[in-house]
Amino acid sequence: MSYYIYFILAVCCFVGELFTMEFSLSCLGVGALAAGLMSWLGFGIWWQVGVFAVISVSCWLGIRPLLLKHLDKFTKHVNTPAEDVIGKEAVAETNIDPVNQTGRVKVLGESWKATAKEAIPAGTKCIVENLDGVTLTVRKK
Repeated sequence: MSYYIYFILAVCCFVGELFTMEFSLSCLGVGALAAGLMSWLGFGIWWQVGVFAVISVSCWLGIRPLLLKHLDKFTKHVNTPAEDVIGKEAVAETNIDPVNQTGRVKVLGESWKATAKEAIPAGTKCIVENLDGVTLTVRKK
């Protein structure tokens, strides 16, 4: 195979990596560059495929974990709006019945299905303890 096809494939992998940022396509791109070099030096197709496989797998197993670990240092956890309600004050819109698991609370201007360990009458201020799916677990304030 002509070496320029490997180089085009490598460039496509590196451009695709810009959209994923998981370093898998980069490993394939490095393997394609190595295979392109083998092609340019005049080695046969089996050498090219072998070098591509060895270099790609080596990068994926050796370099990729280090890059991901390094990248993880700079990321921080961002709470979703659902996670943000935990610990906030809520007001019971309806009676909260733990036996039937019925009731609604208003938190940060949004109405949520709620449950509690004890019955809570409507209008009572509560604290959100947990989020399970779309149901909040609350306790009296």
